[in-house]
Amino acid sequence: MHSRRPPQPVESFGTRNDPRIGAEYAARLYSGDFQGALMARTRDLSVGGCCVATESPFSVKSVHKVEVQIDGRWVAIEAQGRWQTALPGDDVVMSGIEFVEPSDDLVDILWDAVLEGGKKLARFLYVGSDLRPMGVDGAMGLSQITRLRKVAAGHTLYRQDRDPELANSIFVVQSGVVVLQVRARDVREVPIDRVNVGQVFGGLSMLAGVPATESAVTETETELLEFDARGFQYLKRNKPWLAQELSQIVTTTYVRRLHRVLEQVRDKL
Repeated sequence: MHSRRPPQPVESFGTRNDPRIGAEYAARLYSGDFQGALMARTRDLSVGGCCVATESPFSVKSVHKVEVQIDGRWVAIEAQGRWQTALPGDDVVMSGIEFVEPSDDLVDILWDAVLEGGKKLARFLYVGSDLRPMGVDGAMGLSQITRLRKVAAGHTLYRQDRDPELANSIFVVQSGVVVLQVRARDVREVPIDRVNVGQVFGGLSMLAGVPATESAVTETETELLEFDARGFQYLKRNKPWLAQELSQIVTTTYVRRLHRVLEQVRDKL
């Protein structure tokens, strides 16, 4: 049996205490403010809680229980709602749910789900993504700070020189296509690159402290693995070498992309 984790500080929107994996499970939320269950889908899962997506906002602080469908069965856990935010382009509301003193049996179920999901994500990152140079250990470490994003076609994830918080995240395309574009003469959006499955984009604002140099728009319905600023800070605290390697790959990707763009401009001169 897995050892139960010791009590830890309550996670806020800006911190993270447990490894999390980007994972989609069916979920049901229970609150004193509405009858029955509110259907949701998880976007990440950890032993200490989960992030859920719903079609509309609700009183997140009123949540007292969540059920998550793991391996075909509904697992009921006492819970507390912690935060809620709407993300442009997702057409859903994201809410953070903290599990309240789950039993040892529940902890075992959650650990098994997190570890199994982490292995699948690590395989994708190592076998089929730009992050392969980080090795198997690196892929396993990165899988523990992921969040799943599902975005409809035609939505803007972040904009050039705007949306500083949205542009902080590093993304890996899990399915679909994202178009990167720049604004020409403040009038026209010019595509500069198409980001396909396994490729990395975003994050330069977080790593270099500069505004986004491009806009990112989904060309198709797209699934993304997101490494947000909170996850990256968790990585810096717990595995600084891994944070450094991730930073180097993202920066190198930007340099190569810039090189291709400059070559295109040179050819047109």
